[in-house]
Amino acid sequence: MKLAASSTTESELIKNQLRLERILKLEIEFIESSEFESMLTAQTRPGIFETVPLNPSLKVQEDVQAENLPCLALALGEPLLSFAEEQHEFRRMNFLKFQAARLQLTLDADRPDAKTLKQIEQLLSEAKDVRDHIIRSNMRLVVSNAGKYCTSSYGFEDLVSDGSLSLMEAVEKFNYQLGFRFSTYATHAIRRSFFRRIERKQKDRKRFSVTDPEIMTSTPDQQEVDYDAPAENRLMAHMVEVMSDHLTERERQIIEGRFGLNGRSEPLTLMQLSAELGICKERVRQVEGTALKKLHAVAVEYSKRQLASSKL
Repeated sequence: MKLAASSTTESELIKNQLRLERILKLEIEFIESSEFESMLTAQTRPGIFETVPLNPSLKVQEDVQAENLPCLALALGEPLLSFAEEQHEFRRMNFLKFQAARLQLTLDADRPDAKTLKQIEQLLSEAKDVRDHIIRSNMRLVVSNAGKYCTSSYGFEDLVSDGSLSLMEAVEKFNYQLGFRFSTYATHAIRRSFFRRIERKQKDRKRFSVTDPEIMTSTPDQQEVDYDAPAENRLMAHMVEVMSDHLTERERQIIEGRFGLNGRSEPLTLMQLSAELGICKERVRQVEGTALKKLHAVAVEYSKRQLASSKL
């Protein structure tokens, strides 16, 4: 693969090849608009809004306890966007992506142009800056809603984590051309993520609820069972012990931590397990989900075998 410029060094060739491969793999998604073509022809480049003072009446309430998450401090101090500013920022972000996608189509895999690669990277970088600005300006939606829905079973930190991911997805999918406020759209998305978390938690609890007394008496060592613990935790502890061969060490640690097993007095939050294991909260959630699926599959297979043997 060669660049058109003859003066390009071998190291630059390798660097540009890697850049080209990365950019060609990108799926640049944006909300299309009929005005983008004319804007591109006129080489229109939207400017940046001036800073808007934060409305003190819209600050997060103290009972939300956002101070427990220092990483949110900067975002919660971000000025709110007016409707006009909101429209401008979404329009600008999508126009930048539109330009990058157009340039991506012009790339020649055999003779990539370094200038075009740089332009695409610059446009995507600017679009990301606008996206991050919108996210920071709306993080108070996540925090305030998490404060309303958090309970002893659904921790504030976990809800903020879920809500933040939903907010990011909402920014990418929001169609500013419909004339609605983004806060309304984002609030629905955030609350749906909370409902999904609550529903998953309830399903997990039902999945491991005691339905057969014999299950609790089939453990090899009765002394290891804590009968003062909730029934679902005793069953989970027994299942984890019996099915430990099906879980990795990390999966077992996370399940034991999340359900308060293995001598733990209280279940741990995603943030607590993240700090304990040295991995991000999202990774803890992924491993937890994988482990629960494994346990469920093994439990279903075990039930089938038991049912088949009882019919013999």
